[in-house]
Amino acid sequence: MAIGLWSAAPASAATQAELEAKIKMMEQTLNEMKSQLKQVQTTQVQQQKAVEVAATSKLPGWVERMTFFGDTRFRYEATSYSNLNGKSKDGKDRFRVRLRFGVRSQISDDVELGMRMVTGADADATSTNQTMGNYFGEYSKWGLDQAYVKWTPSFVPQKAFMFEFGKVPQPFMTSKVIWDGDVVPEGAFAQWTFNKGGSWQPYVLGSYMTVEQTGTWGQNVYAPAGQLGIKGKVGAFGLKAETAYTSWGNLGDAGDVPPDTNGNPTWTQGDGETRISNFAVWDIYAKADYKFNKQGSVFAWGHYLVNQSADGPWQDQDTGWGAGAGVKYCKFGFNAWYKYVEANASPGFIADSDSGYVNRKGYVLSASYQMWKYGKVQLSWYDTEPVEENIPGATNPSQTFFADFIFKF
Repeated sequence: MAIGLWSAAPASAATQAELEAKIKMMEQTLNEMKSQLKQVQTTQVQQQKAVEVAATSKLPGWVERMTFFGDTRFRYEATSYSNLNGKSKDGKDRFRVRLRFGVRSQISDDVELGMRMVTGADADATSTNQTMGNYFGEYSKWGLDQAYVKWTPSFVPQKAFMFEFGKVPQPFMTSKVIWDGDVVPEGAFAQWTFNKGGSWQPYVLGSYMTVEQTGTWGQNVYAPAGQLGIKGKVGAFGLKAETAYTSWGNLGDAGDVPPDTNGNPTWTQGDGETRISNFAVWDIYAKADYKFNKQGSVFAWGHYLVNQSADGPWQDQDTGWGAGAGVKYCKFGFNAWYKYVEANASPGFIADSDSGYVNRKGYVLSASYQMWKYGKVQLSWYDTEPVEENIPGATNPSQTFFADFIFKF
């Protein structure tokens, strides 16, 4: 019995030694884990500080003041022509692209600066398209179509007064009966809005546009204009209307004829100089819309104009008008309008190019689908012909189909 107890003692001693070794290893492992945990906590603190610094840091002030905007349009265009006075004209089809990119900067509470770059830069103010298919050559026609400063002084109640100078976004309430959507006027523009912020806002707009700078004192072409208008809403019904008068100065005189008359007939004076009609255009325009539910609305508009300074062999061709209507429902839109613009009703160099400028009549049909917030597809059909076939510059009746894919950013 004694022998058995003596032989078990070494085994117990060995077991105790093993336990002490294991405890020591566990303590060492625990210390390593504590060290690693401390490192992780230190890293987390550093990361949190970095996040806080990033959250509180600001972009440079001049960057924060800037707002970028723009769009890209891809177009397929197909045009066929009918005979005019026995003369035929070949049809055409082409792919075209338009890119516009701009920036606005609120440099103070009262002053905004803006600019926009566009493709298709050339002497034609009515188009910013770049025709595709030049053996993969770069699009070299790139220009500046907006560069302006806008002042809305805070000392005027409700900032009711606005002054713009430069090449400014279209300031006039108007339609394609007079102005092409790509034309950007230049000069000085001042507007006073009454009851700003109210349901109905009458306004008066005065401008002095620069048309041609010859470099010779007294020979420059300027276009003073004035417009009275109103915008307002009553429940689901909206209305805007205007009447305006624009004097185009010396435009039309010998030496001041635009490079592209776009349907304004030319004639030769006794001294051999070429000229076109003078222009002092009075117009009246109105558009009404009604929202019949959250997803749908309808609208209708009309526009009438007359050139009160028409002269020359075709001075009786001085009137124009247009009317249209449309409906929008959910993501779909449908629009139809008709134009009738005589040859000397308005300057051709600002007239709508898609519908054939001036001395043109016909209808336009279009349908659109808003694919998503910043993307739309639109299909359009133009069927137009000359008002007077025998006037110089009259072009063949045409039928044009556009398929436009428009993306905004």
